[in-house]
Amino acid sequence: MSNTFFLYYRQGLEQPLQVTMKLVVDTLYLADYGSTDNNHLSIPLKKCHYVLSDNNALVYFGNSEEEYVVVPNSSSFFIPVISLIDRRKKDVVGTVFNKKVFLPVGGLIGIIVLIYVVFSKLVPTIALKCISRRQEISIGNNLYKSFVEEAEIDTARSIVAQQFANKLHLSTDYPIRVTVLKDTIVNAFAFPGGHLVIYTGILDKIEKPEELVALLAHESSHVNNRHNLKEILSNLSTSFLITLVTQGGGGVSKVIIGNANNLQLLSYSRDLERDADNEGMKLMVSNGINPIGMKWLMEDLRKLNEEVPSSISFLSNHPMTDERIKNATDFSNRYKFMKAPLDEKEFLLWQEVKR
Repeated sequence: MSNTFFLYYRQGLEQPLQVTMKLVVDTLYLADYGSTDNNHLSIPLKKCHYVLSDNNALVYFGNSEEEYVVVPNSSSFFIPVISLIDRRKKDVVGTVFNKKVFLPVGGLIGIIVLIYVVFSKLVPTIALKCISRRQEISIGNNLYKSFVEEAEIDTARSIVAQQFANKLHLSTDYPIRVTVLKDTIVNAFAFPGGHLVIYTGILDKIEKPEELVALLAHESSHVNNRHNLKEILSNLSTSFLITLVTQGGGGVSKVIIGNANNLQLLSYSRDLERDADNEGMKLMVSNGINPIGMKWLMEDLRKLNEEVPSSISFLSNHPMTDERIKNATDFSNRYKFMKAPLDEKEFLLWQEVKR
């Protein structure tokens, strides 16, 4: 299955390449293009310019007219990218203005930036309170259906992984449903409302059943604490504003569903990751499983940083820092007395997952 969403053009290519995209501060990162190991590219937006074509933004790199990426207006990157490029243009133009012109323009830009910052924080908070858990589950179901339409589901392993998860008590508010997708990338992520997606790439790398429990507990904690919904609302806050103005409230769910593929690119904050780690380990303890499995999972995944750097999507979005591993170590040290009492059926299910 492909996890690429944007078309990247450059001189010498007969066909455009499909790439993934991330925006960090004012730098655009493209990944997963070409067939070489050096398949990541960072582009400072201050060096870019764009042209609107058929309502899409063609973002050119530097002064070149031969290397660019197409950003559709339906993408959550559209407004942030062109806004950052426009802001850079305004800064450059402002330097040639005298003070009488520069100060009012600078003040206006400041107000616009302030409105954007306030809005980007305010909308997710308000929207989160307005979305009930029942609505969240419905949104998650639609997101999941949209995402897996082009995916290759490993039906046999999905059934076994679901049976394994059913032996655990992972949530009191959401139905946890596990789907295994056939792909070598080392990744797993959660949809709002309870769908967990796990790639065969990560199942093939973990070595102990406690690590699978830790993985399920961690992703379930993102669901239980609505982390994924918070991040989606935050990333799409600008799109919500445009949608509310142009289409009214009825178009908001379409904006979320239209960005289903971007879920696997979500990067949680350090605080949210720590929260999911701690809540996940608490879930392990409540299920009678030694939380040291979380430490083992983190250590095994971090080893992959040197082995398979081109396919560690889970590490890209869930970085295994020394702080997180130490936190897992300190937490699990309080439960050294606890065994991992997997019964015979659970162990057989684990063996089937790893077959």
